[in-house]
Amino acid sequence: MGVVYADITLINAVDVELAERHIIGEEEIKQMTVRMLVDSGAYLMSINRSVQEQLNLRFIERR
Repeated sequence: MGVVYADITLINAVDVELAERHIIGEEEIKQMTVRMLVDSGAYLMSINRSVQEQLNLRFIERR
C-alpha cells in the first residue's frame, strides 16, 4: 500500500463570515492550498504554526 497525498485548501472561516456580512471583500479572505499526507483512520487534522499565522487562526488546543 502506497503513500497518498492530497492538495487541500484551508480557509479562515471568520474571514468568510466577515465577507458574507460585507465587512471585508472576498479577496481579503485568507486561504492557502497545502499538500497533506492522507491518513484514512484520522478524524482530526493538525497544522503547523506557520500555517496558523498565515491564516490568522486562533490557537485552540495542543495535544
